[in-house]
Amino acid sequence: MKANHFIHINSRIRRSERKRIHLRTKIVLTAMLVLSMLAGCASSTEAKSITATVNGQNVQVQSGIQLIGGQLMVSPAFIKSVFGMQVDVSKQRAEAVNAASPASKVYYSNQVAVLMYHDIEDKPKVPHILPVSQFERHMELLKTYGFHVISMDEYMDFMLLGKKVPNNAVLLTFDDGYESFYTKVYPILRQYNYTATNFVIVSAIDNQTGRKKLTWDQMREMKQAGMSFYSHTYDSHKYGAINAAGKEKPILTRQLYLKDKKRIESEQEYIARITKDLSTAEQRLKQELGNKRSVIAFPYGAHNKDVLKVLNKLGTQLSFTVKKGMTSKADHNAFRFDAGNSKQSPETLINLIAGTAHVKAIDVPITVTIDGKTVSFSKKLYQREGSDVMLPLREFCAIHDIQVEWDHKQKRVHLKAETLPQHKERA
Repeated sequence: MKANHFIHINSRIRRSERKRIHLRTKIVLTAMLVLSMLAGCASSTEAKSITATVNGQNVQVQSGIQLIGGQLMVSPAFIKSVFGMQVDVSKQRAEAVNAASPASKVYYSNQVAVLMYHDIEDKPKVPHILPVSQFERHMELLKTYGFHVISMDEYMDFMLLGKKVPNNAVLLTFDDGYESFYTKVYPILRQYNYTATNFVIVSAIDNQTGRKKLTWDQMREMKQAGMSFYSHTYDSHKYGAINAAGKEKPILTRQLYLKDKKRIESEQEYIARITKDLSTAEQRLKQELGNKRSVIAFPYGAHNKDVLKVLNKLGTQLSFTVKKGMTSKADHNAFRFDAGNSKQSPETLINLIAGTAHVKAIDVPITVTIDGKTVSFSKKLYQREGSDVMLPLREFCAIHDIQVEWDHKQKRVHLKAETLPQHKERA
């Protein structure tokens, strides 16, 4: 069978050097272990089973070779069964893993990292909708790495009343009021005892059309459990024409073109329109949820001095933009990190809010020995829950002068080695 993709790893180390390395050299290096959430998840590290031949003979060890994150990985059981080599991996208890993580590290203080989400699904088809598994991973990493999720009330007390927030404070926010906040997000938040705020487009709650939104009853239920709901305007989360040619801009921040009157609305008309919209949103939130405080997330992050003046008159002192950055007490128009983009890995998000590229969010040190000799790998190691650590197949083969031929279409690996221990063909 001709492979669609062929990689031939040929050690450049002279044979005499290989023998000396095999007999005498010990290499000690810390490898990195990735704990993969694979219970039905469609993440980039989802494992796919592979069939294999060794020197032309079929070999079959359960989950022996897998494709994980686009990388061929081999299990210690496969190595022992086929090549007769004993692989030992240092085992770490869950407590030890947690102790090894930087949970006590202070990344920042007297600031808040505000995370912005929108909608989530089990298997979304567009990048702006986050997979449920990815959101779960965000929550897990926040806990593991010592971030403290605070409530909107705690945030407002910090911003307006001078109260303190814990080190590494994080505020979770969602925009638009999608039903997935109740069906998907809320159960996960409760598992971690976290709270979050959803900025709802109030008119979309009152008049349900299109993609399902939250209901007032659902919000009341979640509010009892610590969630909160605030304004994303009443009906200004859209674009509108600002001239006769039909050019469109966010309607909260621009005077609109009145087609029936063939003119642009006056400044007074504009102020009246946005005042009515913003005040109606606040009234409905107070009527339905009993809100006593006001805060808003600007649609598209768009705002101007007129909007801020109207909000000040309505008693809304805090707002949220979509600009990236940390938020301090002086930032009454808060910054937010876009956490809802599925193309951004959970690890990248953690690095971003921690402010350091040195945080390896899902990695913990382990040591691998093969036939009693410590071995280092440049690639990450993976582990599925309840199974062995998986090692990078190509690197293992390079160390032992084994050729690798990969048939991507058939998901089949052909291994060729000069000498192998006796093994039987397996069904």
